Amino acid sequence: MAIDVLHVIHQFPPESRGGSESYAFDLAQRQRARGQQVEVLTGSKHWQEQVTVERDEVEGLPVHRLHRNDLYFDHHAKMWHPEVETHFVRLLRERRPSLVHVHHWVRLTCNLVELCWRHGIPAVVTLHDYYTSCPRAFRRRADDEACRRSLSAASCSDCVPRYGYEPKSEIDAGIELYADHFRAELSLAANVMVAVGSTADLLAQTTGVPRDRYTVLPLGYKPRFAGMPALSAPSTSSPLRFAFWGGVGRHKGVDVLLRAFRLLNAARPGRSQLHILGGVESPQFEAELTKLAVGLPVSFHGAFDAAKLHATAPHVGVFPSTCIETFGLVLDECFELQLPCITSDLGALPERAGGAGLSTRAGDERNLAEALQRFVDEPGLWSQLRDQRPAPSPTLDAHVEAMAAIYERARQQPRRPPFAGPVSPERRVLFLQQQRESALSKLIPPGGPR
Repeated sequence: MAIDVLHVIHQFPPESRGGSESYAFDLAQRQRARGQQVEVLTGSKHWQEQVTVERDEVEGLPVHRLHRNDLYFDHHAKMWHPEVETHFVRLLRERRPSLVHVHHWVRLTCNLVELCWRHGIPAVVTLHDYYTSCPRAFRRRADDEACRRSLSAASCSDCVPRYGYEPKSEIDAGIELYADHFRAELSLAANVMVAVGSTADLLAQTTGVPRDRYTVLPLGYKPRFAGMPALSAPSTSSPLRFAFWGGVGRHKGVDVLLRAFRLLNAARPGRSQLHILGGVESPQFEAELTKLAVGLPVSFHGAFDAAKLHATAPHVGVFPSTCIETFGLVLDECFELQLPCITSDLGALPERAGGAGLSTRAGDERNLAEALQRFVDEPGLWSQLRDQRPAPSPTLDAHVEAMAAIYERARQQPRRPPFAGPVSPERRVLFLQQQRESALSKLIPPGGPR
């Protein structure tokens, strides 16, 4: 069976419902409604003993859910997986898509676009984060500093995640291999899209990928709360309800928010509540957040949908990311709910919030607590910011129209010469051998094998 579009992403509902997944799901569903044959290949957070592709269906959308068979498969030094490559090529041959739309590589393999290129299938890319420019994925250094350094061994070797036994030569080789893989992917793609110009600017400055390689295309937004009643304004007779929603990862600053909320609660006890909606990235981080919330009026709601978020009836959305965000679909949801917001001062969030939000220093719980307290102490602030909400993002239909034109050009235009060619299979294998030897050197008993 030949299909029109295969979307490829790192995770997907119902396993995860973050901004990237929600966008890809909405886009795929709207394309199907317009008569296109659309399917999804997604990675999974869940390991299995063998690389496995499970056939699934999410609200009528065919989904192929791939499970890797190795541990710590989000690690930048495990970006390539030869068996995943085999499964992806098999899927391309079985489903015969006329175009592949890559949204992410993590939990899959780092040469998805190259494989499409080798099989004569045009591929376009939407970059939802800074993964192609950062082995930590979010341009947030291990000491929490937002990073604008170039992607290279010289810049990144003191920051990349590591097991602890690797020699410097292996660390450096892994970083340079990572950089070359993703330069090649963006070189071989028919189009590379970002949602705001500042993302393209920073990527061009840090990766060696030319600025004109990126197309700025704002994401389309499908309203989430149609038919639901408008939320009530805050009242001085009841606690103000702050809320964070989305994927609860450390890079989203939820730990910073809890520390800030403790400061607020000490200064203004009983005047506010905090609601946190979304799945937590790991049991360890969940335990950390639970400890930070002890004794506070904080509610953890876990996985959520639009109805559950609406039922929480927040007054202010709080999104204190400590990474350089590239869009922030949560702001569209916040503004559809007719709420003001608080964001960090990094990336696209303050740019998109404009006059409807307060911007705080990323990672600074005291500065964030001051912003929270302003909403408690200044009753008029809520209406003042709420009334400055920006114009809505393009409708999903308008976005799908723009995407259809990009798809058509990708299918019709001759392939341009790549500015960076594919990484050779030999180089990948040699790096795997280097990893194996450094690991074995810690396990081999005195005198060698017996």
